Amino acid sequence: MQNDIEAHFIEKYLARIAFEGTPVADMRTLVQIQQKHIASIPFENLNPLLGIPVLLDDDSLFKKMVLNKRGGYCFENNLLLKRILQLIGFDVRGLMGRAGPAENSVGRTHLILLVSLGDDQYIVDCGYGGFVPTYPLLLRNDLIQHTPNEEFRIVQHAEDLRLEIFVDGEWKRLYEFDLRHHIIADYEVANWYTSTCPGSRFTHQLIVARAEGNRRFTLTDLIYSEYNHGKRIKRTKLDNYPDIQHLLERNFLIDLSGLTGLQELVEHKLKSEIS
Repeated sequence: MQNDIEAHFIEKYLARIAFEGTPVADMRTLVQIQQKHIASIPFENLNPLLGIPVLLDDDSLFKKMVLNKRGGYCFENNLLLKRILQLIGFDVRGLMGRAGPAENSVGRTHLILLVSLGDDQYIVDCGYGGFVPTYPLLLRNDLIQHTPNEEFRIVQHAEDLRLEIFVDGEWKRLYEFDLRHHIIADYEVANWYTSTCPGSRFTHQLIVARAEGNRRFTLTDLIYSEYNHGKRIKRTKLDNYPDIQHLLERNFLIDLSGLTGLQELVEHKLKSEIS
């Protein structure tokens, strides 16, 4: 039975993602929460980019992403989601994967969730970014799985499992993962590296993403992209801060109030492009 604090946590979260009805631990609720979370709470790395600590405790995640209407990257989005699913009654635990630009290019610094429903297990990920899966993926090798956006599959890769996406007429790697159990300290160590290391892309490159329906929106530094499933990607290079601010607030639904230093950082990137 939930206490008052837990009930408040769930109530505010469900309002944040515009979930209607009473959530229960079933597939319908899981699908709705995943899709509404991805549409409402964006992937963004403004904290590490601006040198602001990324905190993973429940209260900090709730305040940042629910009350203050910000987004976050994988550890933030998926740990918030993990807590909500647990409070609703789901059997869920975290897994760690390698999601660098190339195989073995980074350590295990990507957090995903494994949700058990009856005899089946599903991969749920609200924190991957541009090609985040928009539907729970059955943990079954070599099964092509359809989502409102692209097709995905899980394949065996050496001792790991690999998640792949079908785009541009071919299967492309997203990340490798395994099923070992983890504790919060594992996430804290990986989060510390990801959010503070100069070699981490999240400390020097602006990365923002959101998906709603069959549309995906991404912003990578000065390049804004829109992708409707089955159509060509539309890319626009931005050349001023007001346009970037407008996109962050309108298309990515980020409340920028209270953030200092973002305009200076973006304008520095703009000058670097010119010089």
